[in-house]
Amino acid sequence: MNIDKKMDELIKLLDSDENIKRIKELKTKIGDEEIKLINNYRDNPTVQNKLKLYDNKVIDEYLKCETKLNYLIMEINSKFKRSNACESNKW
Repeated sequence: MNIDKKMDELIKLLDSDENIKRIKELKTKIGDEEIKLINNYRDNPTVQNKLKLYDNKVIDEYLKCETKLNYLIMEINSKFKRSNACESNKW
């Protein structure tokens, strides 16, 4: 198996992923209001400020897509770990 070819296939699949496409789109919609909410939460991470973040539709959808991508990354990592464990047992 050519690992470079497989990695290229994986990258193409990721590029066509709905969540990645949506995040790219949402990034263009992040404006001054969203930046202000984010900075406010970073400076003062209270539950109330976190709720304000989630009340913003752009930020809320961005975070949901990001969470889905994080689960996908965890799944990919677990697949790699399993295949590496099998490879190391050959020696």
